[in-house]
Amino acid sequence: MLFFSHLFQTLKLEGRNMRILLLLTAITAASQAQTDCSRGACYPPSNDLLFGRAQLLHASSTCGLMGSEIYCTPYQQRKMECCPCDSRNPNSKLAHTVRDALPTSGPNRWWQSVKEVSPVTLQLDLDNLFQLDNVVLNFKGPRPGSFVIERSLDNGRSWQPALYLATDCGRTFPGIPTTSPQRLDDPYCSTLPPTGANPYQDHQITFSPLRQYANVPTTKSQIIEDASPLTGLRVRFTELGDVPRPPGRAFSRFFALREMKVMGSCMCHGHANQCLPDTSNNLLPDSVQVHPRCDCQHNTAGVNCERCADLFQDLPWRPAEDSNPHICKRCECNNHAQRCRFDQARYEATGRRSGGVCESCMHHTTGPKCDQCAPGFQTNPRSQMDRPDACIRCICNTEGTVNGGRCDESTGSCLCKENVEGPRCDRCKRGYYNLSPSNPLGCSECSCSTDGSQSDACDPITGKCSCRSHFQGLKCEVCSQGYWQPPFTGCCQPCGCDSTRSYGDTCDQLTGQCQCRPGFGGLKCTECAENTYGDPLIGCKLCRCDTEGTRSEVCDKRTGACLCRPGVNGTRCDSCSRGHCDSFPGCKTCPSCFFTLDAQREKLSSTLEKLSLRLPSRPVDGDLGNFTPRIRELETSLNLIQNSISLPPSVVVQVDDALSELNKLRDQVDKINNDLSPLERAPGLNSELDRLQALLDSLILEHKAKMDAKNNSVGQNNTGALSAIRNAYNESTDAAKKVISTKKPLKESADIREATMDLQNKVQPGNTGDLHKLNQSMASQPNLTPAAKQVCGSVRSEPCTPLQCAGGDLCPPDGTPPCEKSQVCVGALPLTKRADADAKDVKDRLDKLTGKITDAADKLQKTQETTNEVRKSAEKLSNKLKQARDGLEDDLKETRDVLNKLKDFLSDPSSNLTHIQEVSDWILNAKLPLNLAGLMRKLEELKNLAANLPDSSSVLNEAEPQLDAARKLLQEAQDARDTALGVKADVDGLLDGFGSVEGSLSDLEGRLQDTMDDIDNLNTNLIEVEKQLTPAEKALDDASKLITPMKPQLDELKDLLQTVAPLAQNLKDNAESAEDEAAAANKDLLTLEEQLGRLKDQAPPTGSEGSELGDRVEKLREEAGALVNSTNDMMKALEGKAESLRGLQDEVLQKSTELEGLDVKLKELLDQLRQKGEDLSTCQG
Repeated sequence: MLFFSHLFQTLKLEGRNMRILLLLTAITAASQAQTDCSRGACYPPSNDLLFGRAQLLHASSTCGLMGSEIYCTPYQQRKMECCPCDSRNPNSKLAHTVRDALPTSGPNRWWQSVKEVSPVTLQLDLDNLFQLDNVVLNFKGPRPGSFVIERSLDNGRSWQPALYLATDCGRTFPGIPTTSPQRLDDPYCSTLPPTGANPYQDHQITFSPLRQYANVPTTKSQIIEDASPLTGLRVRFTELGDVPRPPGRAFSRFFALREMKVMGSCMCHGHANQCLPDTSNNLLPDSVQVHPRCDCQHNTAGVNCERCADLFQDLPWRPAEDSNPHICKRCECNNHAQRCRFDQARYEATGRRSGGVCESCMHHTTGPKCDQCAPGFQTNPRSQMDRPDACIRCICNTEGTVNGGRCDESTGSCLCKENVEGPRCDRCKRGYYNLSPSNPLGCSECSCSTDGSQSDACDPITGKCSCRSHFQGLKCEVCSQGYWQPPFTGCCQPCGCDSTRSYGDTCDQLTGQCQCRPGFGGLKCTECAENTYGDPLIGCKLCRCDTEGTRSEVCDKRTGACLCRPGVNGTRCDSCSRGHCDSFPGCKTCPSCFFTLDAQREKLSSTLEKLSLRLPSRPVDGDLGNFTPRIRELETSLNLIQNSISLPPSVVVQVDDALSELNKLRDQVDKINNDLSPLERAPGLNSELDRLQALLDSLILEHKAKMDAKNNSVGQNNTGALSAIRNAYNESTDAAKKVISTKKPLKESADIREATMDLQNKVQPGNTGDLHKLNQSMASQPNLTPAAKQVCGSVRSEPCTPLQCAGGDLCPPDGTPPCEKSQVCVGALPLTKRADADAKDVKDRLDKLTGKITDAADKLQKTQETTNEVRKSAEKLSNKLKQARDGLEDDLKETRDVLNKLKDFLSDPSSNLTHIQEVSDWILNAKLPLNLAGLMRKLEELKNLAANLPDSSSVLNEAEPQLDAARKLLQEAQDARDTALGVKADVDGLLDGFGSVEGSLSDLEGRLQDTMDDIDNLNTNLIEVEKQLTPAEKALDDASKLITPMKPQLDELKDLLQTVAPLAQNLKDNAESAEDEAAAANKDLLTLEEQLGRLKDQAPPTGSEGSELGDRVEKLREEAGALVNSTNDMMKALEGKAESLRGLQDEVLQKSTELEGLDVKLKELLDQLRQKGEDLSTCQG
């Protein structure tokens, strides 16, 4: 009321009274709950949300809770009344709790706060989402000076102001506009009207969101959607009202509410017209009038219709609008899914036409619309995509096909991966193995060794290649035990390990090295151990070599000579060889300059050799002669070279050094000549001279080359040559020193060898004895018979040792029959053979099972086809029965109409007897195609046939689970077959599993046979149903043929009645005229009779004329009698028919009476419905 008052004042000021009043009228009409959900948004009727929710309303301040309080208010004129408030007992008359503000509290009850307390709040916690229509506050003065109505959407965690109210909005709520809001989010403060002379009088304030936002240019549904939802309501009183202050008196100020109403309904976003009780919440009392759950329409769901139903997610959910209900669209799942979800990306991709994605597709379908067959299934050509049998199982293997088990929809063939073959794509091609779904090619290549395998093919499951003799391994890439493969040979050779000097006949696969016992070595353990040499039977000697400079074998196993590695030389391999400049044991290769200088040295040596040819040769008789001339000649040649060429200072120094060395040699020669006899000769001196001669010859050649080059400087070349000469001399000197230094190691070596021989002579006899004992023990141990029994199932009882094994074969010979299933197999080899035989047996049984599965699948498919045909036949017969029933009902109705007309015609007293006779004769003479008894018999026969006819729907319904069970069993059979194949592939470790596999196969075969029997029985039932449907259809056709000829006669009777009926009135008129004429004729007849009597009296007693007249009179009397008799007969016949017609008339009247009773009941129901509608309309208003 306050809102409309203020709005009306505003409109008067703006001069738009009439237009706004019309608008308010329209809004008021639209505020009523719209119950028709078919055209747009609909809303449940409004009621008080506080009913049944008194415990959810709370006040921050209530008077008298802590004790009695006195409140003084004006009373009459110039008087004051003071009353107590004591709310400690809520049921007391002096209590004023918040529950007293409810409409159900009774008269003279109100809520009151503690005096002089401000602010105070009243809060309603609803715990569910509701739609607010209006709030009505009836204040028991004094009215507040200002307060705020707030709503919450998050169960009281936050609050939004819905309306500010104040006596002075500008002062109390500065910044809040006082003009009507133009947007839904605009705040608004409504000015409270004056209280008048008595501020303690009652005041009513009403708040309605629809009215508050009446000027906002939007729809009603949008206002309800944005401004009406709430989960909680709060009224916050912020300022106490003003009261008069007479002298000597003090009136109390407080907040008081006589009544509070919160009108609303469940929040349904325009998708429901009524609220339903929430069965899941048992806490709400029975007095609740507004329940939170909506009776959702428009294919929506949820407590507040806040989402689309499970199968209606093809379009995004939206609140309903005034002219658009925004009905949730059903997902196109082809009847294969119970729910779907909305996908925004798909919605955008389809141009905002469809966003539904079906979930949990059934009946072996998949895809966003369940319009594709799942992997392993194909489209059923004899069905449709929206039927449960739309997809049938493919025979394609999901692991071996490129499309996950799908087969071609038209041909049904399987598309195999590159390395897979077979009609079902279930086996690897030759040369491939390990069919795997993760392999894009299906199978992996065998990769058999070209050297060790017999072919490039392998086992299609395990990948085991077929090996040649002496080869083993998955790929036949390694040699068998006791063999090794030399490089580039392509075959395996025996290891040949010494049986007594090695641990066994096993050697390294690449090198052939046997595992030698301590003290033995060599490739086959026939030599001494590493770092020793000699004969192992006699005794091995330690190699006297520096192991840092030797190869891995250290020394020659026969001679003991050290085997130096490249870059190392020396007897013990302990020095670097020529061309390796680093110190031992590094011995790195010298840089390139060394080899250049070394080449120059070689040239100088060659020159010296040529010069030596010019020197006198040594005496043949052994006289060493005098070396002085030769040395002087060499000196002269060197001086000649020195003087002939100009050399760099460094080269000159080197030449001087060489001359100095020659002088030293000359001095030594002189000393030798003086000290030794002529027959003695210094060892090595001649060789040194030869070397110098060779050097001189090379220098001569170099000199000649330099002379040819004339002025060209020889530079560093001569320097290098002289350096080479000096190095050669140094090497020679070192070699001599080393020879001298080896005398002591040689002596030590001889001593060690002698000590070793002594040790060998002491130890060797014991070793020889131990070896002999070992040979004797091997004659009795170990006994190989128990091991042979465990390995090959040997039946031998005599012991068998490596050196003595007589008395029969250790293992059963080739060709021995394997142990039977009923026998107990002993030994790994017999068990393996039996496992292999069992695997072959299982494979054969699996092949047979596969054939049975295929036959069962074919039978199942044929049964499905028969089921579809029977279903079609049943539907066809049902349609024909319906058509026949409808036609018969129409004919019966038409017949009843004709009979009613006939009854009316016969019962009409104005009907002409002649016409009645004519109609009666036509009916009696009508020849029906079949008497009533025959027709009833045919109908009874058809009824019995229909009663005995089996329920085709029940048969088909029974067939569906059986078909599903058969399909499931076929799937189990295929899974069991795959499991059995897996067990077969693992027979090496799962021998015991064959028993369970055989049992499961037997059980599976039995179940499969039972299923095939069920399918046969189902086919038999379907055939019987089909046989019984045929006579039923024939009987229905016969009945139709019997009834059909009656229609023309019924039409003829109908035409006859229509022809005779119009004459009834004329006949009635004629009858009345005839009656009048008959009365007149009767009078004439009486006159005639009188005259006739007079004539008789006057007539003579005899005579011809009298006789003739008497005959005429008698004839007339006879004719009159006959006419009377005929009339009497007709009257009797008509009386009988009249009785029959009266019976029919009574029956019709009785039916009419019953119909009149139904009319009365129908009128009563209509009146009740009309009254109920008026009541609902009144409650809604």
